[in-house]
Amino acid sequence: MIFIGDYFALGLVFVLVLFFFDSKISVRYMTVYSKLFISALLMTAITALMDLFSGYLMQRSDVPLWLHMLANTLFFITAIVTTSLLALYLFRRILQHTHRRHCMLRAYIGLSIMFAVYMILMLINLKTGWIFYFQESGVYCRGPLNSLGYIITLLQLVLVIVCFVQNRQTSTNSMRHVLVMISPVIPLCAMIHVLHPDIMLNSFILALVDTVLFLTFQGQRQGVHSLTQLNDRHRFFSEISHRIPAKEPFQVFLIHVKNYGAINQKYGNKFGDEILYQFALSLEKLLSGGMTFHMNGTVFAVVLRYTSQSTSEKQCGTLLHFLEKGIQCAEHQIDLDYFVAHYVSEDEEQSGTDLYEMLEYAVHKTQQQNLRYIRCGYNDTLEVRRRRYLIERLQTIDREHGFDVWYQPTKCLSTGKFCSMEALIRLHEPDGKMISPGEFIPVAEQTGQISSVTWFVLEEICNMLKSHSELDGVSVSLNMPQTQLLEKGFIPRFTATVDRAGIDRRRICIEFTERAILENFRQTQSVMEELTQSGFRFFLDDFGVNYSNFNCLLQLPFQVIKLDSCLVHPDKDGNPDYTTLQTLTELFHAMNLVVIAEGAETQEDVQNLARHGVDRIQGFALARPMPTDKLLEFYVQHPN
Repeated sequence: MIFIGDYFALGLVFVLVLFFFDSKISVRYMTVYSKLFISALLMTAITALMDLFSGYLMQRSDVPLWLHMLANTLFFITAIVTTSLLALYLFRRILQHTHRRHCMLRAYIGLSIMFAVYMILMLINLKTGWIFYFQESGVYCRGPLNSLGYIITLLQLVLVIVCFVQNRQTSTNSMRHVLVMISPVIPLCAMIHVLHPDIMLNSFILALVDTVLFLTFQGQRQGVHSLTQLNDRHRFFSEISHRIPAKEPFQVFLIHVKNYGAINQKYGNKFGDEILYQFALSLEKLLSGGMTFHMNGTVFAVVLRYTSQSTSEKQCGTLLHFLEKGIQCAEHQIDLDYFVAHYVSEDEEQSGTDLYEMLEYAVHKTQQQNLRYIRCGYNDTLEVRRRRYLIERLQTIDREHGFDVWYQPTKCLSTGKFCSMEALIRLHEPDGKMISPGEFIPVAEQTGQISSVTWFVLEEICNMLKSHSELDGVSVSLNMPQTQLLEKGFIPRFTATVDRAGIDRRRICIEFTERAILENFRQTQSVMEELTQSGFRFFLDDFGVNYSNFNCLLQLPFQVIKLDSCLVHPDKDGNPDYTTLQTLTELFHAMNLVVIAEGAETQEDVQNLARHGVDRIQGFALARPMPTDKLLEFYVQHPN
């Protein structure tokens, strides 16, 4: 029965090994913690086997004394090696969120001294028998220092506890729970051994500690991505929340692989999963000392200690070179389309959520600016805060919260009257300062609030036209996102809103750009035809920007084409050239379309546009955007 602890230890180790390797896709994927843990686990098994082997030899009468001494010496050595590995694992767990080199250095020195002292005494024991010795008959005898192994283990535990106390602010609750569980176990087992020397609990204690560590750290599937086996976004935020209070500089790379969907379509989902795993495995091993996270989909993050700008630039270069090189999987070389956002945190007060939001915002900027890499700075932090503020403002869209509709009249050259106008959303700060539409409209589009903005504009237009009969005959156009045009129930709601105000449907015009049309052409065509038959009219906005598709114009029921200001202004040398504008105008007239020229900023622009045949002109030279009260004054002053 004296070796029952060894049998229990071997059983526990066997079960833990099975669970450990079942939780990993590949043995190649191991963090430094995994490597330390599995080393301690295997050494625990070796210790138990050495104890059983020594016990087996002591039951035989024909075994020489030197073999008894060798077997027991190896048992004592394997036991102390195992406790040292476990102590080292605990040290690294305690210090994982701090970069105090002296703490880890002290831990290494302390463990090394204890191990060295123990090894020296074990060598001396071969001559003196201070720890153990054998009589000529082969009987095992304990020396005065036989409990030295327990003493060394207790000292190692004391060092771990001291390290934890010194770094308790950055240590996790899990680490605290581990120490609470194992601290009483070791002294208790040592006491049992002193009272009952025949009971061997060394291996059992080691296996018990292994089990506690596995259940606390290694065996957790929660927080690990099921495919790549990287830490997930929950662990990312946990890691950041511990690094920030430590006030130690660190850096984060956020990597977005853009073309993964195309890879899946080309090679299949199974091969796509293999590519993703290979990418994660390579990324994990790329930057020494970094922690890699699979945030979601094809977005990854790497968290590293920041030591200097030169080191950071070298690490950044290594990462970008790896991404540029692509991934080799089977016989295929896969090129990656990627975006990287890089941020260095140096003693800044912010949460993990704020940091990640800024990185996502930076990735979005790289996409907009057609860049591969961007480094975030203080200005990006301010932009993210500003964006968050705008999102909050967009939660409630009404006049009380600063929203208003302004109008910019458009002049009809054939009659000399301002026969139409464009409705434009405006947003004011509480102090009255205006927020540029170019700032809040993109945020509204990204957050899905643009639909609410458009319905607000339509309601305001209808109320304004209903309340002011002096504007009879004047039509109003509003910009409509194509996604909203295709929403379920859009047509009945749009029609009901206009009819409820008792307004002629021909006075309400919908504007959108050609780019929006091409994305969902058939659906857009169907909605436009139904609304046109109901009496509404459509304007094609910003014609001449990027690309133009005349086939589109022939198939869709547009009544008015608005030429972008890029066709109005002089060329880069300052020489007016209206050849393109005149050619397009003649073409559209042949198609029975009305042509509006935007961007007339001077009277000279107005004269040139009138001379080249456009039907209407919109621009600051004739009228600027204005609120309703100013608009009414404007129409009184310009009756013709």
